Amino acid sequence: MKIISIETFTNEYIGLLRLRTDSGEEGWGQTCTYNADITAQVVHKQVAPHVLGWEAGDIADIGRINTQVLEREHKFPGTYLYRALCGLDTALWDIHAKRAGKSVCQLLGGSAKSVPVYASSMQREITP
Repeated sequence: MKIISIETFTNEYIGLLRLRTDSGEEGWGQTCTYNADITAQVVHKQVAPHVLGWEAGDIADIGRINTQVLEREHKFPGTYLYRALCGLDTALWDIHAKRAGKSVCQLLGGSAKSVPVYASSMQREITP
């Protein structure tokens, strides 16, 4: 399973990444919510050139890919590179979970449970 394309989709609130493989699989990941357009540029200029064509058929490849990108971009450490890698990482996990017919939670050995949550849009001009 080789990575053949990486696309980003952003608006003012969110950044998403779609990764496709030569075997026809696709995975989705979220990059960030703050300045998603900047992170999308980092994905295309500083992550994609390093990973397109890479083999990602094994879960262990995910860590290897992240490490290689960080080593190759050692002069650009920081939040935007990590945000970009988050999208790549979660898209690869999404593909592996789909291949196994499981959720990512189940793939990692967990199970879905009910948890209390709090949500905030961070906007003050809208009603709940």
